[in-house]
Amino acid sequence: MNFLQGVVGDGRVTIPALGDAVIETSVALPPKGRPVLVGLRPQHLSIVEGPSDIVLDIRERLGGVSYDYLNTANGERLIVESRNDEMIDDGTPVQVRFAAQDALFFDPETEQRLR
Repeated sequence: MNFLQGVVGDGRVTIPALGDAVIETSVALPPKGRPVLVGLRPQHLSIVEGPSDIVLDIRERLGGVSYDYLNTANGERLIVESRNDEMIDDGTPVQVRFAAQDALFFDPETEQRLR
């Protein structure tokens, strides 16, 4: 599971590492302005080439599956599981895509999942 720092807004969470991506959620969140951890499973993420502060560090090909290791501008790292043969060169800026319902939220102090 990838864990990224998030900041609570009004019924949403902003993720600075993903270019301030905003996730709308009905999860019971802490008060506005508080931090949360956002959990994203590697198999729920995808990448495409495009202008971004996120860079593909290395792609590890393991037959029918590949693992992409990404570096974000703020130093957080991501792992993305891919099952395609698309060629993206190491060092290429990429955009990360995922469905909002796949994001999980955790209290950064207790590490308990928020529901």
